[in-house]
Amino acid sequence: MNNGISERDWRIFRELHAVAEERLCQRILESLRRELDQPGESARIRYRELLGYIQEQNGELSRGFDDLSRSTALAQVGVIHSMGLWTGAELRRFSPETLQYAEAYGPIPAE
Repeated sequence: MNNGISERDWRIFRELHAVAEERLCQRILESLRRELDQPGESARIRYRELLGYIQEQNGELSRGFDDLSRSTALAQVGVIHSMGLWTGAELRRFSPETLQYAEAYGPIPAE
């Protein structure tokens, strides 16, 4: 496993990578919508707070989704799993070796 991800898992990863990225973007947008719907500070202050949040989330997006390559795939499996972006059923599509790697980042959901 230290030599990288298997070809089979690489194909699964590329498919699930797109699913997870869409879920993270959706999560970020929903959070922004909730924040925009809240009454509060002046528009200037709210804008700055939202901009800071977007910049922070962009870092999370980069951490999990930039540099899509086979050599970084195992690390990305762990990071994406730690973000809670895959279901247990999706994770269990991976081989036992890759699944074991993901488990180092947190328990696999039961579903």
